[in-house]
Amino acid sequence: MTKHHFLFTYSISPTGDTDSAAKVADKVRKAIANIESPDWTKLASVETTFSGRVTLTAQTACEKREEARDIIDRELRAVIELHNAHCDIRTNISLMVDGLGPRMDIII
Repeated sequence: MTKHHFLFTYSISPTGDTDSAAKVADKVRKAIANIESPDWTKLASVETTFSGRVTLTAQTACEKREEARDIIDRELRAVIELHNAHCDIRTNISLMVDGLGPRMDIII
């Protein structure tokens, strides 16, 4: 079990041109910004970016990358599902984890 520093940024976009989709996207964006985790820090100067540490139990770098991607995906997906917004928005995430190679892109 090892802890790795990470940085991820995200973009929430409405899937349609309606006011309701735009409102849902804004609501989800704000809810994600309010995620509270002891190992996550919301950057005050960059609106949609978190940094922190993630604990990984996998053995290989490839498995650790997948585990880190799953952790971030699960946290953001929970917020999206809480707002029942999966059909109204598209979420793009770019994640970097210290020591685990190039950035990973996640689409929800």
